[in-house]
Amino acid sequence: MWLRKAADFARRGLSPLTRVVGNIGASVIAVMMLLTVTDVVGRRVFNHPLGGSYELSELMLVIVVFFSFAHCEFLRGHITIGLVVSRLKQRAQNVIDSIMYVFFLAMFCLLTWRLWLYAMEVRQHNLLSGVLEVPIFPFVFLESLCCALLSLVVLMRLLLFFAGALGR
Repeated sequence: MWLRKAADFARRGLSPLTRVVGNIGASVIAVMMLLTVTDVVGRRVFNHPLGGSYELSELMLVIVVFFSFAHCEFLRGHITIGLVVSRLKQRAQNVIDSIMYVFFLAMFCLLTWRLWLYAMEVRQHNLLSGVLEVPIFPFVFLESLCCALLSLVVLMRLLLFFAGALGR
């Protein structure tokens, strides 16, 4: 009972946050599209490409990908193949999902931690992008924060699966 309440509490807190982060990712992909169109038109029509557009697209792609992970998981939008598991009883499915989500949680917590350490290292060495010399560390920090958000969403799902596995 308390597991489901904790998961519902987490869901209410994470829902607006993942939606905002997902919308930011969707907005950045629209800007990335306009940047690419501007670069192609400049290259073909005016024979003058937009300088640094490839590099900006790379940096924006980091935002698009990592900002959409948590929202996609919150909506259960990731692809799953449950050919065998879907034929089991709901309680057995919850046990298997619980085991998988413990692994996912450990993996994303480890990824969050390592990305944070890498961001500190990148900041310390003041790494810049090649052409535009944009600092790289803010993007790595954003990756780490988005993985932390994804870890919270995975924890919420894990609580729900534990509650289902315990039959409550």
